[in-house]
Amino acid sequence: MSELVKEASFDKEALQKKATEYFAKNKDAKVVFLTADGFMFLKRNFASDHANTLEGNEVFDFKNPNHVESDTDQTEDGNNQLTEEQKQLLASGLKKENYNAIKALVKVLNIETPDQKAETLIKALEDYKANNPID
Repeated sequence: MSELVKEASFDKEALQKKATEYFAKNKDAKVVFLTADGFMFLKRNFASDHANTLEGNEVFDFKNPNHVESDTDQTEDGNNQLTEEQKQLLASGLKKENYNAIKALVKVLNIETPDQKAETLIKALEDYKANNPID
């Protein structure tokens, strides 16, 4: 075995336990990718790159059983595409009474905000709109 190739040290059951513990602490996480040596990644390509340094370069993906699927589809490169409803909200529905939808949209677009106040989220989405044309 080459010095660069490391031996796998976790079995699938141990990896599942590790993923379950992660989801318990990160309830919004949708999926995690683990390599046979127990390293965890949030992006498959990073897990694959690491797995290539291991014996049996397998990547295991674990979905959060408590995660509720959104109406947002994800492209192969990991970027989110907005639904028509979300595009409409972004175009003309940025009002406090749409707080829950606005909060979800901020999350979908991976916009980081200092707090979860309606005013802050609306400002973040207005800034996003100014810099990103809506399809």
